[in-house]
Amino acid sequence: MKTIGGELVKLELEGKLLVGELALELPPGTTAGVRDKSIDALLGDRLIDAAASVDAVVAAAASAFAFPRPGKDPKGRTVFDVRGRIEGDRLLPSRPGKQAR
Repeated sequence: MKTIGGELVKLELEGKLLVGELALELPPGTTAGVRDKSIDALLGDRLIDAAASVDAVVAAAASAFAFPRPGKDPKGRTVFDVRGRIEGDRLLPSRPGKQAR
């Protein structure tokens, strides 16, 4: 399965919250499988490093942490918010806009 080019714009662990942004060049007709594989390739190792920095493990595929924004950036790429939260010893996906409980 091929992957798509992209860029991890930002990824920070702020307390128990993971926040970030990535942008992918998704041509029309790109399947969800190719999109998810591209996100996993771009984000996977960085999530593992972020989780390890607080003695946690990643509890889901990297693509589960990325949520597309409407529209495109100035370069024509699809932008994704990256969100997660630390619960115990796990880094879990968290939908954008929801407050940590």
